[in-house]
Amino acid sequence: MNSGNNKSFGFTLIEVMISMFIMAMLTVLVSASIRTAVQNKKKLEERIHSETILFDTLRVLKLDIEQAFHYQDVFWEIENLALQQLEREKQQQNNTGSSPNLNQPAFGALNAPTQQSQPPVQLTHFLGEKNSMHFTSLNHFRTRYNAPESDQMEVGYFLDSCDRRNGEGTTKCLWRRTSPQIDNEVDKGGAKVVVAEDVQKFNLRYRSIREDDDWVDQWRSDNKGRSDHRNKFPSFVEVEIEIDNKNDKKSRKVSQKIMVQVAFPNNETHIQQQQQQQQLQQNSGAFQ
Repeated sequence: MNSGNNKSFGFTLIEVMISMFIMAMLTVLVSASIRTAVQNKKKLEERIHSETILFDTLRVLKLDIEQAFHYQDVFWEIENLALQQLEREKQQQNNTGSSPNLNQPAFGALNAPTQQSQPPVQLTHFLGEKNSMHFTSLNHFRTRYNAPESDQMEVGYFLDSCDRRNGEGTTKCLWRRTSPQIDNEVDKGGAKVVVAEDVQKFNLRYRSIREDDDWVDQWRSDNKGRSDHRNKFPSFVEVEIEIDNKNDKKSRKVSQKIMVQVAFPNNETHIQQQQQQQQLQQNSGAFQ
């Protein structure tokens, strides 16, 4: 039989080389895509991590500011209001020279000296600067049953250097300081912890509840503050935080600005309210 009609079904050398070249190109493209996907995944994880730290920091800070509270000694205010009223009645009795009626205190009580007690030491304060703040807040929870602690504490936020958690040198950190014991130094004492690393910006501004007031970079309720800020807490606090790890070129900075309203600053004392009411009554009586 003639074998010349048999066909060959093999591959030539050129076909094999072309196939190997195509497979190599596909391998390079697939590996590059996988490498890019891994890099993007790492960048996304780092950004999510930074944003999570930022939002957690703002959440804790927001709770502390919202619960800022200025304690007023109501009993001392009520006692002094009563003494002021007694002093006015005594002066009225001396001026008129008439005998007291049954609705008034005894004559001896009217002639007795009415010496007001000294105001109590003010321990609750708000000391706010452009890059730090220390104040008293009701955001304290007892960690031990029946511990001799109230729901009020000293809390502070400030920037300072710290060691990185991964051990790679130092960086700027936002610290949170807390103390369950309130004393006359609101910005000192207690324990502090790092709430955020790589903080490049921590800016604060303050404002009262009056609409015509501007934002200010400082608010101190002690004697070192403005006269209209003494013994008063701000009603609004603006917080701006920026986190950026400059040692890592792949890291991207994240920033956020929020405005927090103090829920119950308790600024107006009973004496101030009473004086305002008396002034309104005097003004209304003058027009009648």
